[in-house]
Amino acid sequence: MLDVLLYTTQPVLALGLAAAFEESECQLAHVCFGIPSLIETLSRARFDVMLIEATPELSTEMLSDVKEAAQGTPIVIWVDPVSTEFVAQAIGLGVRGVLRKNLSAKLQVRCLEKVGSGELWVEKEMVASLLCTKRIVLGRRERQLAILLAQGLKNKEIAYRIGLTEGTVKVYLSRMFHKVGANDRFELALYAIENVLGNRRNPSDSEVPALPEAEAAPIPGALLMPDVGMTQHRLGAL
Repeated sequence: MLDVLLYTTQPVLALGLAAAFEESECQLAHVCFGIPSLIETLSRARFDVMLIEATPELSTEMLSDVKEAAQGTPIVIWVDPVSTEFVAQAIGLGVRGVLRKNLSAKLQVRCLEKVGSGELWVEKEMVASLLCTKRIVLGRRERQLAILLAQGLKNKEIAYRIGLTEGTVKVYLSRMFHKVGANDRFELALYAIENVLGNRRNPSDSEVPALPEAEAAPIPGALLMPDVGMTQHRLGAL
């Protein structure tokens, strides 16, 4: 018999899951209605698989704490709806299964049985989306160029600022347009503001070399754009 630990904020879901377990190899061993009680329960008991509802208050940090307290107990996240970004994030944290609530009771049970036996449960459509998702990683020099571009500098000014030729800057920018899928300098600047600068008002000295004090001058043609703050992703909202 497979002992299942459930975390949910909705008691009715626990009743439905218990009903789905009838005539199966799973049994609802314990239900927790809060993260603190879940971690406490894991500290004094062991289960074959853990089913965690992706509630709005369940952050990635909380999920990491739960995984550490679980000490090897495989985790399945109970979600609906779900995005490719969420699936990648959850698997990266060590989650062994992503289960949609609108699947049939038979598939709900099958998922828990598969994960409980050591397998990974991700639906085929999700796998296809994950394989098609390309993670964009900019190198240090590319980040420097993106930051200066977002500040409104021209190619010649960027080249002087970081010690490259203007031709080399053009080559870098051409590659970056293709890499991030930007059509022009404006779109690349927007990408830099959102993904490189984040919520920093100014880049750090390690990112962009500073001009000598005697040569420092106001940045010409700076782009006028609203501040873009970093957003903390919460699993339940994805």
